[in-house]
Amino acid sequence: MNMFRVLIIAGIVSLAAACSSTPSKSVAPPPPAAVNVAGNWIITVESQFGTQDAKMSVKQDGGNLSGTMESPQGSMNYTGTLVGSDVKFGFSFNAQGNDLRIDYAGTTDGTTMDGKVVIGTFGEGKFKGKRQ
Repeated sequence: MNMFRVLIIAGIVSLAAACSSTPSKSVAPPPPAAVNVAGNWIITVESQFGTQDAKMSVKQDGGNLSGTMESPQGSMNYTGTLVGSDVKFGFSFNAQGNDLRIDYAGTTDGTTMDGKVVIGTFGEGKFKGKRQ
């Protein structure tokens, strides 16, 4: 009977020791590398107005984007953001006396872009971008 008590007590002590130990801390994976979109791009927009290319220069400061877009309608400055692979940018310009806002939203891997463009109240289309 004493041997049985010793085994029971040893089991309880082992269980208590196992429960009171601190589990090892898991190491969080490093954050994904930031996508770099700085440089020159060709943006192709497909909408009810047809297909049109624009040259886009991108300056990147962390998640903030800025630059110019050059199209047959002229050159426009834009601003935008990059969060992970989600890219957003846009600009306003005067079209024959009316202010028009154009907003782009999509994703990028640093060499291509793909998404949706909203052309003021005139509708929306798709855009694709390719780094030059």
